Amino acid sequence: MKLSILGARVIDPASGLDQVTDIHVEACKIVAIGAAPAGFVAVDTIDAKGLVAAPGLVDLNVALREPGYSRKGSIISETRAAAAGGVTSLCCPPKPNRCWTPRPWPN
Repeated sequence: MKLSILGARVIDPASGLDQVTDIHVEACKIVAIGAAPAGFVAVDTIDAKGLVAAPGLVDLNVALREPGYSRKGSIISETRAAAAGGVTSLCCPPKPNRCWTPRPWPN
């Protein structure tokens, strides 16, 4: 399938790109940013004016609420919410039980 995403603000820190332009996709791969390649005819288009297209985002401090707080959210609900917002990678630092208090080192 060939897809054109039109008028998105494309941000790519790796290449230093930050501009409003078009993205052309074929077989789930970006084949061009800007003008469509020769012979490219999009089967579908997306009007992305006012939207941002960027590589997947990384959340460096996420609380997945398991174990212990699954009544507030679960790994499934939290990762689905992250994906809906463009977050493709999560870092979940350990969080000890709130009742735990560190003990002083023995002398």
